Amino acid sequence: MVSLAKIATFAAAGLGIFFLANAIARPAAAQATGQALTETGVGLGSSLTAIGGGVQSLLGGIGTGSAQLLNPLFSLKTLIYGDDGPVSDNEVRQIQNASNVELTLPTPNTASSSPAVTPETEPQTRQATITFPSGSRTTYPLSQAAIDYYRNVGVEVTV
Repeated sequence: MVSLAKIATFAAAGLGIFFLANAIARPAAAQATGQALTETGVGLGSSLTAIGGGVQSLLGGIGTGSAQLLNPLFSLKTLIYGDDGPVSDNEVRQIQNASNVELTLPTPNTASSSPAVTPETEPQTRQATITFPSGSRTTYPLSQAAIDYYRNVGVEVTV
């Protein structure tokens, strides 16, 4: 009895011999056949890519929509329990009274408003080259506080 694997093997061998004979006998026709097969493969690949993108968009939309449907439940939980646990009566009173607070803008202190206050001097900056752990370098004007900060976090700074 002849198996399907043997038939497939003979069919593939016959197809290969046919393409080889066609390439030898009619090279122009074989080249056109090759181009047609290539274009078909490219078109099939583009179609599958578009289908995959559509499926990804659909499933992403379903996931986002489902998560947003559950969002009111989490908001309700936060309202009842707070971020760190159950909300106490004192916290509820603070929340209720928070809208009754009137904000005022503070007036800045100047040398003329108080004899003990002197105007601040602008911090002195100097050009510093920062070398990041990745090896990239950049040059910025930095204050001494900024230079100290970068050095404390392990970034090389040269002045």
